[in-house]
Amino acid sequence: MANNDIITIAKEIQEKLDAYTHLIYEYNQSINITGLKDIESIYSELVIESIEPLKNIDVPRGTLFVDIGSGAGIPGIPLLLFYGENMKAVLIDANNKKIKFLEKAIDVLGISARVTLIQGRAEELAYQKAYRDSFDFAVSRAFAHPLMALEYGLPFVKVGGWMYIYYATMVYSSYCEGRESINVTNTILKKHGMKPDKTKYHTQHDETVQLLKDLDTHSHVLGGHIATREEALKKGIHEGLLFIKDGPTPQKYPRKHAVVKREVEKLRDLYANR
Repeated sequence: MANNDIITIAKEIQEKLDAYTHLIYEYNQSINITGLKDIESIYSELVIESIEPLKNIDVPRGTLFVDIGSGAGIPGIPLLLFYGENMKAVLIDANNKKIKFLEKAIDVLGISARVTLIQGRAEELAYQKAYRDSFDFAVSRAFAHPLMALEYGLPFVKVGGWMYIYYATMVYSSYCEGRESINVTNTILKKHGMKPDKTKYHTQHDETVQLLKDLDTHSHVLGGHIATREEALKKGIHEGLLFIKDGPTPQKYPRKHAVVKREVEKLRDLYANR
């Protein structure tokens, strides 16, 4: 598989990324772990797009992160392969079939010593002392609505750490500075299948602004805040949703799944009726 033209990848890492891509493809023939069906899409859309937004973060030796709703190991395994020995991870998923795949994948890729797999629900595991306030950062990709992902993920992060949610907007938006508007570029819209014509642009713009306001409010409740432009750039992050953990998350969070789900549904209804 050819080296991509966005990220510089060493040969030995490229070989492991290729091997991981083929593992997903082969396993997916009998057990559905992704909706993507061809090798090129799995490589570019799952593997490389997991690395690209976080390719410039600082990873000192001993960095520990948690992947909430890891599924086929996305984004956790690509990040582990890209950053190598400096990084360790806990990958969480409730689906037994996906955990079985992850067991095979980390063994074949030779990263078992750096990975802990947990089958369980993040909103329950976040209450365990061994995991709460314990990680340098948390990631979540295509797991749930951003508000749900934030509530389930931020309690895992230690004070001073951060959470990153893969999302189709620029993290250093003007909303993060002026709290008024956001610049969602045509490039980002196209990348995620949205046409950048004026009507759809402004609809998307309004919904994204409201979402960011809701997330900003909720992040403060959880002991954090949405990153400013300066904070995002300092970490080398240029897109997605980035949250900084300022203090311990109140003990009542995360709430039960049904409660958070109802809140998310109310927000979706609100956005639809705007």
